Amino acid sequence: MDKKVFRSDGLTLLAYGLLVIAYVLFFGALIVKAGRFSPGLLIFAILILPVVAYFLFLLKKKVIVSNEGIEVFGLTGKKFIKWNEISEISLTPGRRYFLFIADKEGKLAVIDDSFAGFEELLREIKRRVPSKIPEDYDKVASGYRRSYTSNAILIVAAIVLLFILFNSLL
Repeated sequence: MDKKVFRSDGLTLLAYGLLVIAYVLFFGALIVKAGRFSPGLLIFAILILPVVAYFLFLLKKKVIVSNEGIEVFGLTGKKFIKWNEISEISLTPGRRYFLFIADKEGKLAVIDDSFAGFEELLREIKRRVPSKIPEDYDKVASGYRRSYTSNAILIVAAIVLLFILFNSLL
């Protein structure tokens, strides 16, 4: 069986992981400084939860390409689409690239470019279902350049939090 698994890329995991660590340390320092847990800290904890949840999601997020079809584990759950049931494929460029795969029943799988080997995934899709590839697919795919802006912003935010934390401890 020919099966390939694509997971979140290392830089995305690093950026979110570093931000989660910075938030947790910062939150812990706030509790220690306050001497108790307060309603204000509860609000801060609630604001941290989506970042932690998204990081945990990134650890589980994956795409599996097999001889039978493509399986996408994403924010909207798990979707499996057989190759012969694909009705449309679309590749959308921008700051982030998105690959949309629809089946004949209207089920839609969305794959973003935060996967390691995204370009290989694009080639694999083209190889598996060449008749469903739109005319501009090759042009859009050849122009693909991974954007690192969002990861850089996350890393800078984590560094700022850690800087504030360490300065407050001195």
